[in-house]
Amino acid sequence: MSARVELANPNLYASPQEYIEKHLAPAVDELQRLINELTAPGSMSAEDGSVDMVPSKPAGLVFLPLDRRIDTKPKHVTFNGAEHLTLSKELLRQKQLKVQFLAVVYSYGKGDVEFRLVRDDDVIILGSHFATDCHEPTTFTHTLPFGNSQGCVAPEQRSYIMQGRCIDGAAIPVCRRFSMSFVYI
Repeated sequence: MSARVELANPNLYASPQEYIEKHLAPAVDELQRLINELTAPGSMSAEDGSVDMVPSKPAGLVFLPLDRRIDTKPKHVTFNGAEHLTLSKELLRQKQLKVQFLAVVYSYGKGDVEFRLVRDDDVIILGSHFATDCHEPTTFTHTLPFGNSQGCVAPEQRSYIMQGRCIDGAAIPVCRRFSMSFVYI
């Protein structure tokens, strides 16, 4: 995982104390929040805590663990590529617009697993394919192409689905979470 932080010029603040309190400390707090969310989803937000779960067997009068999700849709996000239209034309002239894809995944069991990102119209997104044999949640980051070409993240709102498979052994591909956002290169 990598992060890039751009800090403001300290000379624009009246004192080093003001720079630390009004700029540096909030930036560090936000960076820590993001890292916590990426490594332990639900630790700082209601993401995992808000998943509706029910008992896998009829409960009746007996208390049972809530161990089955109600929502059985595939792991997906909705990404609105049309947001690129709100960016300044000057920024788009200076930088190339790409999509940052970040996934927290692991291999459950013995063996290697592979993952890829697929659009809701079954188009495989170029550059999203990767493999791992890690048994602990591990973060993978890829820069994906954006545009109207085949295999690109689309410039309109679409759903994107994670797919996984076992390469060898009896491993199960597990995706804890994934996200997509614009980056400028």
